[in-house]
Amino acid sequence: MEHEGSGDGSDIFWPGYVDAVTNLVLNLLFVLTIMIIAVFMFALALSRHTNENPAPSAQQQTVENPESIDPTSSTNEAIKAKDEQIQSLQQSLAALKQEAQIKNNATTPQKVVVAKTPNKTPEKSLQNATDAGGQVVVSFTQDAVSLNPSETETVRSALSTIAKTGSAHIEVTTPKDFSEAKRLAFYRAMSVRNQLIALKVPAENIEVLVREGSNNADNSKVMVSPK
Repeated sequence: MEHEGSGDGSDIFWPGYVDAVTNLVLNLLFVLTIMIIAVFMFALALSRHTNENPAPSAQQQTVENPESIDPTSSTNEAIKAKDEQIQSLQQSLAALKQEAQIKNNATTPQKVVVAKTPNKTPEKSLQNATDAGGQVVVSFTQDAVSLNPSETETVRSALSTIAKTGSAHIEVTTPKDFSEAKRLAFYRAMSVRNQLIALKVPAENIEVLVREGSNNADNSKVMVSPK
């Protein structure tokens, strides 16, 4: 009898324990599933938020310091620096040219011709002024380019016949490839032209020609003829 009664109590212990443990495991699995789903949803939402607002710290740095990464500003500054460098080089070049010109003038000084002819010897600057068949030849000495008062009267007297026509042609022939001779010839032609203007010949009616001739051309002779 006792053996049967004790057997009835032990038969119902293990099935109830198994049911309780099974329910506990199922509940834990349910809670774990909910947590996994929650974490997954939270991670998905965080990923979407990051894609919509990328690198907020970089945006803030751009707003605070726009000039530090602005490519247009950097390009303008580079162009400005290049312009300043070019201006500096141009100024240096101009200074070097001026210095070279000063040195050149110092080594090859200009020849200054001062015509100081006393009235007693007017032939020193003007050799003669002759009328050759309607053409007047005004002959200067080597470095003379102007006329003194007595020479002026002589030249005007010789040019009076041409001045009455109201027009004149002045011609001087210079040696080839000799710039100094051309300069002297031009000054001499202008000196004679001024005498024609003083004789009431209109300036627009006076033709001046300084032409290049042979190597032996004489630039001291100014040929004046009616136009």
